[in-house]
Amino acid sequence: MKHTEKIKFGILCNSLVFEAWEAACINHLLNHPQIELKLLVANKTIIKAKQGILQKLGQYQYRNFLFRAYKRFVLKAQSFDYISFEAQFKTIPKLNCTTIKKGKFSEYFNSEDINEIKSYQLDFMLRFGFNIIKGDILKSCKYGIWSFHHADNDLIRGGPIGFWEIYLKRNTTAAVLQQLNSNLDEGKVLRKGYLKTVAHSYAENIDQLTEMTAIWPLQVCIDLLNQNEIIQNTPNNAEQSKLYKYPKNWQFLYFILLLLKNKIYFHFEQLFLSESWQIARFEGNIDSLTHQSKIEASYISKSRSETYNADPFLWPNNDHKLMLFEHFSYKENIGKIAMSNEDGSHFKVIDFGIKTHLSYPFCFEHETQVYCLPEQAESNKVTLYKLNADGQVSVFKDLLQNFASRDASLIFYDFKWWLFCTKANCFENAALFIFYADSLYDDFKPHQNNPVKVDVQNARPAGNLFVKENKLYRPAQNNAKLYGHKVHINEVTQLSKKAFSEEIVHTVLPEKFGNYKGIHHVTHQNGQTVVDLKQTKFSLYNFRYQISRKIKRILGKD
Repeated sequence: MKHTEKIKFGILCNSLVFEAWEAACINHLLNHPQIELKLLVANKTIIKAKQGILQKLGQYQYRNFLFRAYKRFVLKAQSFDYISFEAQFKTIPKLNCTTIKKGKFSEYFNSEDINEIKSYQLDFMLRFGFNIIKGDILKSCKYGIWSFHHADNDLIRGGPIGFWEIYLKRNTTAAVLQQLNSNLDEGKVLRKGYLKTVAHSYAENIDQLTEMTAIWPLQVCIDLLNQNEIIQNTPNNAEQSKLYKYPKNWQFLYFILLLLKNKIYFHFEQLFLSESWQIARFEGNIDSLTHQSKIEASYISKSRSETYNADPFLWPNNDHKLMLFEHFSYKENIGKIAMSNEDGSHFKVIDFGIKTHLSYPFCFEHETQVYCLPEQAESNKVTLYKLNADGQVSVFKDLLQNFASRDASLIFYDFKWWLFCTKANCFENAALFIFYADSLYDDFKPHQNNPVKVDVQNARPAGNLFVKENKLYRPAQNNAKLYGHKVHINEVTQLSKKAFSEEIVHTVLPEKFGNYKGIHHVTHQNGQTVVDLKQTKFSLYNFRYQISRKIKRILGKD
């Protein structure tokens, strides 16, 4: 059923003062013209008589003392700042409810309160208060009650948020927005996303997780308005996951030592382990990459400590046996677009008239003209250029303005041009954005539910999209373990102005080429494939740059 009227929602809360991440969720909803807050359901049960100091001391959880003290006095996560909505919600109807407690944590609403809530005919309620709610309250809204779990529900139940992923040394930290049902942690998944765990900073790990999820309730509402299915076809294995609680004192001490170790390695890696990419080419296509255990390739560029070549694209149709790629210099701390023959000879830097960093020179042919779409995030726009085989460049047009894209990739499919990219400083390795236009001369419009996915394991573009047997395929980077670790080939199963979905069909590993740590680009055409492969080396220029940047940061000049 399509919503022709406003979506009506309510909030389950303990007070009208919310944590910053909760406030962000609410503001996203309130700023949409077709979504309206109709009811506040406040938890009256939490109002208790004041306890004496002896009673408090007798009930205190001493086995978690260190973590509780750390969270209260040391942890500086912006997500936990408090924001009051008391003035803003002054005219919103408020229902104070006293729940019936059954068991240790479960809460049940009385029938009078449930009937009162039903009278508002809400589409959904967000749970930002109460404990584990059960019973008929779960059926009080058309689309149920929505609740966040800031962890991968297939692995971790309980909490605290963002802690156990670091403790257990997991590459990713996940979150889920679910429609609650009577089975704890087994609600229907509305949204799920994965970010790389910030192993050296607990506060940053929390903040990135809550920032990612803040827009999810709005996105589910947009799906409702667009008549899209809101329940994701995602298996829920929460019943097999382990229940975690606040860490015991010995666990917290280990956690602090682990954080210290991770922080030391984080800075060591930045100073001494600079990325060094090299380009390889071989006869074959994507099937060769996925079915052969070892690839015999020609290495076009060498792995060096002060410069590297990456992001290779073959000249359209291979008419001129040319290749475009990023040429990065640690001395200049900048990338430029270069051109060479397929064997790496006749190297030439192309002048785009831009002094800022350039990379990922996506190229294609349309109506006999070759175009290039280099990444230029620092210019805060996406510009398409005309390019000839001599390396001469002219501006065609800006496809996007005021958008700092990463690795923008274009394809004409199903009578439209589709642009896939991520965005600088907005989960740039995890959040996928889509834009579309009827022709290259038209303005590109954003997908109605950008970002269409958030998954550090399978989002950032990794080469040219292609069509095979009328199916669209999209290479994407998996940056969970490390940046540029491996590439997934996705089959796009749904693509429209309002909807998007894809699934992994192949995975390309760097080990197929030898002793390499990563691969983050795959491009093929006419039986030729080029990739880039990652090693790490010490770069004196990068060392100097990183030392300077860290000193400036300490001095507050960054």
